[in-house]
Amino acid sequence: MEQIDFVTVEEQQRPRKRGGSQAVTEKTSAKKSPRQGAAREGYRRLTADIPADLHKRLKMQALMEDRSVTELIVQAAESFLRNRD
Repeated sequence: MEQIDFVTVEEQQRPRKRGGSQAVTEKTSAKKSPRQGAAREGYRRLTADIPADLHKRLKMQALMEDRSVTELIVQAAESFLRNRD
């Protein structure tokens, strides 16, 4: 299968820097930033399989409230646990 690269006309006309991706790798490794996809400081990543329709409803609600799905789930979990005590 052939790989297709989507590049704008401006990107095609822009001169390329010599050194390629190696220069980018050296710059990013010097910053010592956290791994991509890693949980923020003080947080833990949680993975759960949920029904597709529930996921869609969560995303729609988050969009309507201008919040993230994470914020909705954290609020729901805190409310659930508070009511259990």
